[in-house]
Amino acid sequence: MRPLHVESRVTSGPDAADVGDGAPGRRSSSRVVHEPGRWPRLAAIVAALGLIAGTGALLVVGTGEPHGAAQRADDPHDQYGEAVRRLGYARSFGYRGSVHTAGPNPLRPGTAIATDVTVEGGVRLPQSITRDVAVDDRGRVAETVTSGSRVWSRTAPSIGRLPGATWHVGAPSPLPDVGSPDRLGAALLSDVLRAAGARHRDGTDESGRPVLRATVPPDDRDERYGDALDGAHVRVTLDEAGNIAHLVLTSAEPKPRLVLRLDIVRVGDSGVIAPSDVGTPARSSVATKELAAAGVEAQELGRLPHGWALTNASVSPGRSVMPRLSRQASMRTQAGSCTSLDLQYGDLAAVSGGSLHLSTASQACMAVVGHVGTGGQGRPLRIGAFEGVVEESWDRTVGVLSDGTTHVGFSSDLPAAEVATLLASLRPFVAETNWPA
Repeated sequence: MRPLHVESRVTSGPDAADVGDGAPGRRSSSRVVHEPGRWPRLAAIVAALGLIAGTGALLVVGTGEPHGAAQRADDPHDQYGEAVRRLGYARSFGYRGSVHTAGPNPLRPGTAIATDVTVEGGVRLPQSITRDVAVDDRGRVAETVTSGSRVWSRTAPSIGRLPGATWHVGAPSPLPDVGSPDRLGAALLSDVLRAAGARHRDGTDESGRPVLRATVPPDDRDERYGDALDGAHVRVTLDEAGNIAHLVLTSAEPKPRLVLRLDIVRVGDSGVIAPSDVGTPARSSVATKELAAAGVEAQELGRLPHGWALTNASVSPGRSVMPRLSRQASMRTQAGSCTSLDLQYGDLAAVSGGSLHLSTASQACMAVVGHVGTGGQGRPLRIGAFEGVVEESWDRTVGVLSDGTTHVGFSSDLPAAEVATLLASLRPFVAETNWPA
């Protein structure tokens, strides 16, 4: 079986974060589902209109339900459900408004600078990534970024001094009554809205737009929403198309007071979260001193495909760097563990798929990992000075590399050839926030 051999060439400069047109990420792998573009969607609509005109069929726009939609249009339960479904299907949205909170909670996990703040932010639902900028009445500012259950925060005395502020990992204090939620910040809004029941009309706003009210049920496990959101009241204002234009979320008394008043904007705009919005805090908050103390010459991808981002980075003491290969691959491991730098990369334009996990550790881990050979499904892989093995299954590509000093483990849902192209840019990890973008 032919080995997979990719020469390592790292390009520096302002365009180092982009790979050419033939690189992974600029085309959709069969395993990666991307959001449809604007023109394909428009073409599909035009084609559908032509078909309908020729057949005389009934067209119902927006719901995709040609039967019974008119009868359900005035049902507040269905109106609410359809509006929430559309927000989730949009996969991204922005928001701006005000927040009153008595302390940290899953919706507000970052540094609290005041009880009352004005906020502006964005959400990418498929990757559970959020960015939130809060300003108090004294001009102080706090920026919070979440990626899944990971939190980064920084503060500054004014918005102009925020770019030079230092990022810190984690919320300033443990979130009360919460286990390990898989998403935090405003990414939870779609879940909270969807869970709310007892939906009914609540009149109209000053512009005559319909307002609906619902109630968040108690979370018996307290793992996602926490005490602050149990029994919370939700009011959503719909625009002329039936989409959520404004929402108010108020915690139930006598629980910790939480009030969000948000306008929902830029629905469906993936640009509300840029790669650097999450990549910068992830990169700059890595504990490089811990890596140096453990003798780790950590590696990273020097170039990313267009639209990809570093979505998480952490130092993991006492964790093996070796991904598990199938039984067909011959691999002998020894008991033990070692310190590693774990990096998670993802395609922000993907609805599902498009990810790569990279883990690097020091020479000391070789005693833990042992010898890696090839088996029925494994193939030898060479990336510059690194040699190892790669194994590809129907849904996963995994492997290990070593240059005699550093061990690199990788796992991805991309095909082996695309993974090898990404690995060709391996370079020593640097903490500067401007590389890669």
